[in-house]
Amino acid sequence: MKNVTALALLSGLFALPAIAAQDAPFQHEAGLEYSANTEEFGDGIWDLNYRYYIKPVSQDNGPYALNGFLAQTTNIGAGYSMFDDADTDTVRIDGTYVFDSKWFVGAEYNRFEIGDFSGNLYQFEAGYYFNDSSKVAAFYVDGSDDFESFYGAEIRSFLAFETTTGIDLGAMWTHTDNDDIFNLNADWYVTKAWSVGLGYVDDGSDNDFAAKTAYWLRMSDAFSATFEVSKVLDSDVDGFGASIGIVGRF
Repeated sequence: MKNVTALALLSGLFALPAIAAQDAPFQHEAGLEYSANTEEFGDGIWDLNYRYYIKPVSQDNGPYALNGFLAQTTNIGAGYSMFDDADTDTVRIDGTYVFDSKWFVGAEYNRFEIGDFSGNLYQFEAGYYFNDSSKVAAFYVDGSDDFESFYGAEIRSFLAFETTTGIDLGAMWTHTDNDDIFNLNADWYVTKAWSVGLGYVDDGSDNDFAAKTAYWLRMSDAFSATFEVSKVLDSDVDGFGASIGIVGRF
C-alpha cells in the first residue's frame, strides 16, 4: 500500500499542467515529502511541514531551494514526520528571530514516539549573517531522560557565479561525549532549479562520501515538485537514497 501511495504521488506530479511561473514573493511555505532507499522504497519516511516568514521572501534571490536561507528574515515553522517501518512519529516546532544587526537566535522542540517510548529534544542556536548570503552559528542540543547533550558550530555560504547560478558551501562540527563529528557539503546549482553535490562525514571512527543531485520543478508560483537522488560512495549499502515532494508557496 505504501508503494502504491508513493508512486501515485509521483505520477500525479507529472499529470498536472505546467503554468508559467512569475517568481512572485511568498510568506507561507508548506510541503509534503517522501524519502526512502530505492531497495525498499515502500519503507520510507513521510514529512509534512509548514513555515511562515515575517517578511515576503523573493524567489528571484538565488536557487529556489535556498530562497528561505537567503532571505535572512524571522520565521516560524512546524512539522510532522512518520516512519512506519520503525514505528516512529515526530512532531516539531521551531523559530528563528533575526535582529536588524543580522545577529539571530533560534530554538527547536521535537516530541518523538518510538513504539511505546516517547521523549523530547530541544535545540538552541545563535549566530550572525556576515554578508547577504552567509552565516556562522553555534548550537546546543539536549533532551529528556537519558539523552546525552551535544553542541557544535557551523558555517554556510552561497557563492553566486556569472555563468551558472552558484555553489552552496557548508561545514559543521559537532562535539559529543564519544567523539567529534565533522560534516562538509558542497552543492553546485547549475541552474536555479538543478543542483549536483558532494557530502562528507567523519564521525571519528569512520568516514563517508556521498554524491547527490536535486531538481526543483516549478509548476506555477504556488506549486512546485522536488526530487533528489543520493548515493553513499564506497559503501556496502545497496540502492540509492531518493525523495519526492510537493511544495506550496503563497
